[in-house]
Amino acid sequence: MTASCHGGGTRPATVAFVFPAARLRRPPVIVLGLVLAFALQACAGQDLGKANFQRSTVPAAPGSGSQGEVPTGPIADPAVAAEELRLIDPCPLVGAEALAELGVPGEPNSSGWDRCANQVRDAGGKKISISLQLGDLLGLAKPTGSIEGLPLVESSFEESDCFVSAFTSREPDLGITAQVSYEGGDPCRAGRTVLQQAIKTLRADPVKLDAPEESLIRVDPCAGIDDAAVSEILTGEVSKAATGLHDCAWNSSGPDLTLGFRLGYPPSAEEGAEEVDLGDGLTGYQRMSVQDSAQCMVVWLYRPIDETQGEVVSLDYTNYNTDAASDDPCGKAGTLARKVVAALP
Repeated sequence: MTASCHGGGTRPATVAFVFPAARLRRPPVIVLGLVLAFALQACAGQDLGKANFQRSTVPAAPGSGSQGEVPTGPIADPAVAAEELRLIDPCPLVGAEALAELGVPGEPNSSGWDRCANQVRDAGGKKISISLQLGDLLGLAKPTGSIEGLPLVESSFEESDCFVSAFTSREPDLGITAQVSYEGGDPCRAGRTVLQQAIKTLRADPVKLDAPEESLIRVDPCAGIDDAAVSEILTGEVSKAATGLHDCAWNSSGPDLTLGFRLGYPPSAEEGAEEVDLGDGLTGYQRMSVQDSAQCMVVWLYRPIDETQGEVVSLDYTNYNTDAASDDPCGKAGTLARKVVAALP
């Protein structure tokens, strides 16, 4: 996903055939920032998403929404449940009214369905770059406080950059993350201000995305493949977990699967991708990679929105086992893709 640098509105993401370099597992806290690409950096200054920094989890400072003790037990707030967050437009959460306390905001820039970024000029003219991600995968991050009754974790690197996250669910560990870059200011405190206001808005009257009944925005990605169909491809014990609001992963002792829904450019037979018949006249595009693993990704346009963007489905099959050389990754990915096509609304 990439953000627009030219005002409001959603810029679709390019669906690239990029295969994961390692088996998908829940990342440790140091990977928290890699899950959330800092979309606004492409518009101004250094690209933090491509830089490597040593980061550390720090205790939450008092004030600005941090209320001390870490909440325990399940998170049952309906306002931040995944089925509700899928429908939320993230840009008003970093709009002019939401960020007024920090200074003079610019125009928010959306990146897909669940991320939006903005910039603020504080009273002294310093720039604050903010990106808000709904459904961020928090991995093994350990809460250090609370914010509006939700577990809070802060992860910082250098003095000017901070990730502030509120857990919205456990197992999977998903949350809302404000990533802030603030040279000469307190990025963590600014992040808590943004996050606190966002949570209050979500519990009040949040703006929702345009989501027709047939839209993938509404669909739980972990329900996109029937368990019986998965068991025909993956053997042994299989674990299933959401890795975002619109992504799910199936991990086993052998191959792994991921299924994702995106707002993006309609896929085509570019970069060596081959057409594949997904049934009912639907054409998908697949690309295989066989090096130290057997991998195949199948993508297809689920619902066109206009000539330049639509709702796109991607399914990835990855086998790192010793039998990878003799595997048929695209055959298996294609079989599952046809089942996904049949199951989607």
